[in-house]
Amino acid sequence: MTSSLKMSTRLDIMSAQEAPNMHEEKVAIVVHAFHLDALDEILSHVSALPSHHKLFVTTTEDREAAVRSRLELSGRDYALQIVNNRGRDVLPFLLILPALKSESFDLFIKVHTKKSMHRKDGDAWRLALMEQLLLPDVVTRLVQAFADDPRLGIVGPERHYVSFARFLGANSRAVLAIVSRLGLSKEQAMASGFFAGTMFMARVGAMQPLLDLGYADKDFEAENGQVDGTFAHALERCMALGAAVLGYRIAPTNNPDAVALPNRRHAFASARAEPPRGILGALMFRVREAGRKFERVIRTSLRQARKRDF
Repeated sequence: MTSSLKMSTRLDIMSAQEAPNMHEEKVAIVVHAFHLDALDEILSHVSALPSHHKLFVTTTEDREAAVRSRLELSGRDYALQIVNNRGRDVLPFLLILPALKSESFDLFIKVHTKKSMHRKDGDAWRLALMEQLLLPDVVTRLVQAFADDPRLGIVGPERHYVSFARFLGANSRAVLAIVSRLGLSKEQAMASGFFAGTMFMARVGAMQPLLDLGYADKDFEAENGQVDGTFAHALERCMALGAAVLGYRIAPTNNPDAVALPNRRHAFASARAEPPRGILGALMFRVREAGRKFERVIRTSLRQARKRDF
């Protein structure tokens, strides 16, 4: 079954001047480029990687010229795909996956120009994720781990694989709909986790269950600076579930031979976000925060009631 994703895009490919080393596994570096200063950080990391690792970049039309200029200056082989500004980094990722498959890439590293501008620690979070995925020795070690174990499906930053149930946020209904379409039970999903920040390394084939769901531009809300509760937020929580459906193992970058265990405490995900600017944004932020607080109180009360019953 193939993906039915339908969206008008444009794919431009630059030929590399250097031939790849055929004795080493090629890795696709998948980047959604929205914030240009963060793209510069990513390209700086990538510049230290072997030249046969290819860039697959998505960006919006208004940023095309600036992104293309940076890619040309990088001197690396790249593919640039223009997408609409919907679905944050999640929909663009699904849209460019077929290009990886057509070029027979088995492995990819997914990163994006994450800013989380409603938080004080947004830049620190992005850098913490990238350092566990794009350093040359890390990439070499993870490529070897995938070669050694064909059942290894996804590897992500240590301690950033967080509890599905604990960090569901305002995405419960949409997430459970995706879980159902993947053929998993609510209990299976709640016992698993996802990589907070949506940056990880994986096999291209491990993403096929998500592609098969056929999500498209129409399924994602228009961009309006939302901090939670969008379909993109829901789908990011289900990235690893697609691999789980196929029986792949999920592991942390610091120990790819192990099995990743969902973390119930996560410094970045748990930190209190800064309210967005503007009266309406600040009001909605306070309403969401009050709702989350009420939900935590109810859950605590239910747990205490169950304990008394036993």
